[in-house]
Amino acid sequence: MYNPSTFRQTDFGELRRFMHAHPLATLVARTEAGLDAAHVPLLWADNGTDYGCLRGHFSRGNPIWKQALGGQNWLAVFQDAGHYISPNYYPSKQRDHKAVPTWNFQAVHAQGKLTLLEDSAAVKALLAAQTAQHEPDNGTAWQLSDAPDDYIHAQSKGVVCFELTIEKLEGKYKLSQNQRAENRQGVINGLQQLGTPAARRMAEQVAQYQPHDPEKQR
Repeated sequence: MYNPSTFRQTDFGELRRFMHAHPLATLVARTEAGLDAAHVPLLWADNGTDYGCLRGHFSRGNPIWKQALGGQNWLAVFQDAGHYISPNYYPSKQRDHKAVPTWNFQAVHAQGKLTLLEDSAAVKALLAAQTAQHEPDNGTAWQLSDAPDDYIHAQSKGVVCFELTIEKLEGKYKLSQNQRAENRQGVINGLQQLGTPAARRMAEQVAQYQPHDPEKQR
């Protein structure tokens, strides 16, 4: 992806945190009919490689999983909803009107080869781990063992589990770092005035991720 150094996020721990917080990824593969994509929740795991791996499952009825047999690279895209940024937030716009709208967002791209998990024990372990990731930790969490074994076994036959070993990992956090300090504060103020949960969250992110360029601090 186009990723200027101003917005580039390279902290591995932060990228892992973001993928965990936004697990519904878009998986992209090249097929004979052209590009195809699937939207699936993914779980990061340590498989002993530099960046670890992503594990998940497709519906067996989705033909995209068959592309894994060709050994091609896949792309997993994680992103948040982001937020629209109005030029009216910038104090500089009030002086010279040289400003246009933009959209702030965060995204992580992971690339690698995808292999299928066919061992029944590995499949069951993955489904249990994904369930545990999303169920509330309050003593009432649903578990695979809550359902009859034969039912889980039958349902498991309807999915194809996989592991994507990450070979390349990129993060882009576009959070107004390319703006001067007064305009960044203007963005924070404008978003806070909107008062929505999404706007407040974006205001916090703009405040958190300051630019590395000293020229943008003035």
